[in-house]
Amino acid sequence: MQLIIQTLLPLMLLIALGAVLKRTIADDSWTAVLNKLSIYLLFPALIFSGMIKVKLETIDNFSFIYGNFILLVTIIFTLYFGLRYIGFKKSMVNTYVISVFFGNVGYLGFPILSSLIPNSEGLVSMHVALYTLILFTFGIGVLEFSVHKRLNPKILVDTLKNPLLLAVLFSIVILAFEIRLPFVVLKTVELLAGGATPIILISLGIFLARELPKVEYKHVVGLVGLKLFVVPMIFLLYFYLAGQSEVLAISVLEAGMPMAITPFILAELYPMEREIIAIGIVVSCLLSVFTLPLLMVLVGLV
Repeated sequence: MQLIIQTLLPLMLLIALGAVLKRTIADDSWTAVLNKLSIYLLFPALIFSGMIKVKLETIDNFSFIYGNFILLVTIIFTLYFGLRYIGFKKSMVNTYVISVFFGNVGYLGFPILSSLIPNSEGLVSMHVALYTLILFTFGIGVLEFSVHKRLNPKILVDTLKNPLLLAVLFSIVILAFEIRLPFVVLKTVELLAGGATPIILISLGIFLARELPKVEYKHVVGLVGLKLFVVPMIFLLYFYLAGQSEVLAISVLEAGMPMAITPFILAELYPMEREIIAIGIVVSCLLSVFTLPLLMVLVGLV
């Protein structure tokens, strides 16, 4: 639990810093500017920087990818069609679909899991890469469809122009062809990537410190409940049925990570419930201090 608190505390402090800035020098326009900076520059750099560091040669069995892929895509489409059938509005469906399946697998998941399991950096990186790839293919596809309302070539064109997806595709090309980038390029990308998480957390703090409209807290409970309890339980069942291996333990814990800040960024571009996402991020981070240790016990890591 101490490791989780130590990893979460800087996140919460940056959110608090944003709230302080809102009470002193920042206004509401800061959120839009910081979010767009993150979308078009900082987060693509973060994704690219993380994915090109994946060491494929350290992984001798890629079978876990298929199970994770099937479960995550199934969760996406089950939520999408299920919530549409119930009658949820478009922005709420988008919020559930993206926020529930995609958690804080990188910034929070990587340091926790790599510390718990020696020599697991390659496996954890592959999980992060898989989540990222699914988010910026299937996830962005769902969001684009919600904007255009019907399938047409423009959806594919707009999706392929998304800077976050382009970062994923470029990194896959780099890995596939074993391209070595110049040091100055790598260093520039790393400098940009280093600013992504602090900037968006400060933006989140500024957003939360403003006077929010009335929020339906039942949806906050729904999001957090699905993210921290239902989704990891699905992966826990997969863990027990598929052999209880170390790599599947990583899959369970990544599935149980709290809500990520990425949906909050995407809400700048697509119809999503930003207020509910923002509150859900904070609540899920606080509750994960208790849920993650429980998952660690259930998969035998502690």
